Amino acid sequence: MTVYWLVWDAAAHWIVDRLTAQGALPNVARLRAAGVGAAAHPPAPNCQTPPSLATLFTGTWPEEHGVTGFRIPGTGGAVEESAAAFAPGRCAVPTVWQRAAEAGLRTAAVHVPWTIGADGRAEQGIDVALEAYSDRIDRQAALPLTGGREHFAVGPHPLDVTPEGDRIRVRSGERSVTLGEGDAGWRQLRLGSDSGIWLRLVAVGDRRILLRTGAWRPRVVGHDRTLTGALTEDGALPVFAGEGVGPSYRAGLLGPRLVDGGDGFAEDLFVSSVGCVQRSFEAPARTVLWRHAADLVVMYLPTTDDLGHELIGWCDPKSAAHRPDVAERIWQRVTTVYGWADRLLGEVLDRAGEQDSVLLGADHGIAGTAWSVHPNEALIAAGLAARTPEGAVDPGRSQVLYHPADNGSLWVNHADLPGGLVPRSAARALLDRAEAALRSVTDPSGTRPVTTGFTASPGCDPAVVRHVLFDPDCLPSATLRPDRAVVAPVRKPGAHITNNGDPRLHAVFAARGPGLAPGVDLGTVDNTVPAQVALRQLGLNESCRPRQTRPDTPARRVCTAT
Repeated sequence: MTVYWLVWDAAAHWIVDRLTAQGALPNVARLRAAGVGAAAHPPAPNCQTPPSLATLFTGTWPEEHGVTGFRIPGTGGAVEESAAAFAPGRCAVPTVWQRAAEAGLRTAAVHVPWTIGADGRAEQGIDVALEAYSDRIDRQAALPLTGGREHFAVGPHPLDVTPEGDRIRVRSGERSVTLGEGDAGWRQLRLGSDSGIWLRLVAVGDRRILLRTGAWRPRVVGHDRTLTGALTEDGALPVFAGEGVGPSYRAGLLGPRLVDGGDGFAEDLFVSSVGCVQRSFEAPARTVLWRHAADLVVMYLPTTDDLGHELIGWCDPKSAAHRPDVAERIWQRVTTVYGWADRLLGEVLDRAGEQDSVLLGADHGIAGTAWSVHPNEALIAAGLAARTPEGAVDPGRSQVLYHPADNGSLWVNHADLPGGLVPRSAARALLDRAEAALRSVTDPSGTRPVTTGFTASPGCDPAVVRHVLFDPDCLPSATLRPDRAVVAPVRKPGAHITNNGDPRLHAVFAARGPGLAPGVDLGTVDNTVPAQVALRQLGLNESCRPRQTRPDTPARRVCTAT
């Protein structure tokens, strides 16, 4: 018996529901018909990927697992310091696979955090762990070509670009690929022995652009030598791409976007780059699916998140970013990328036997965003924070700052911290002033506050730290702006940072297996439930009654004993 757990990053319940109703996700429909389905509350007050994955994989909230954002403030040192959330051992509560290992069960993990220890070895009970995000060499780029020989670099790897008629040859060391504008897809180029990029030559207006993905160094470790060997055999896997060329698309480097009067060419280029990501995640997942001997198989897929950040707001009718004039054309691209994710789910369902369990989950949902909000600009205007001569936030001269970890928290730079500025006894009053300053900030119309509330920050002293809940249409940033604006239009139309309970941030959840009644809609549950279901299906607990940790969500029985 095996539990298969597929995680789609940022797969919002509202998006999956709409696509399934349209017949675009036949394998989601197949899974729901065979088992249970639900919308799942992600953690609050922050629902960025690390705290949301920690909640999903441990079945606990940030107050317990201690992961509060991509970076975690308050881990020692000066007020502005923070620690990486995905560092080994950062999650303070055992994950499902750690509990499985304690019971002598084995796990295979594809791009799942907290599966490799600080020593670079697989955690106990891990047959194989494939991971690449922790070692990025360089980000994506759109490189304009002048027509002559060109030299670029990807981290430490030099690229040589040579014209060959109407085509170009791109070399890295002894390897090369030839590209033409008429080529339909992307080509792989390996860099050294442990990384690579995907490349495509396109014409944008009167310019020739060489597009490339970012580069990462994947690593494969584990206790099943046969399986690790299958994943490390030369040429066994495609080049790893952890994200598409979204930043270049957002900056207009692929041509005008649909919302800027484009014809869809830029969107098609962006989606094609997400296809490279899909291939680089799908290939190892297939290898693990068909060659594993594990009790638990966990697979992560980022493409739905990549797509959502760049496109979803324009077809989100509840967002101020909604663009009815292009919404259906954008939705076609959403349908394509979710269709790829559904295809992998179909392969999981085909692999699973009658006594196996299949779980589909997400860390959080996603909502449209229309504006960027820069809280530190408001704090500077209120006399609470300071600016350096170069135009950045000066933590050492700030009494209160919106933390550079960008997890939604306000911190007082009190005297108990190294380099602290103000007495701790003054902290609460300073936070009240900061809250008042941010409550007064509205959207450009002047009618809609950018904040929806303030609350305690998990694991932090409320006397010195306070968490801001932003309107879902607002993308907060700790950076300052040259024009000193607090609110400005944003080019990234989808986000999930602070969670004020908006249902668009609910994650999808579905599961089938022994003891799970077919065709049952559970309504809305906490995103602690998937871990409880996984443990139960592994035989590691007696029921799936979640702990009552959110007072606004009733506990629900998800499965019954067989």
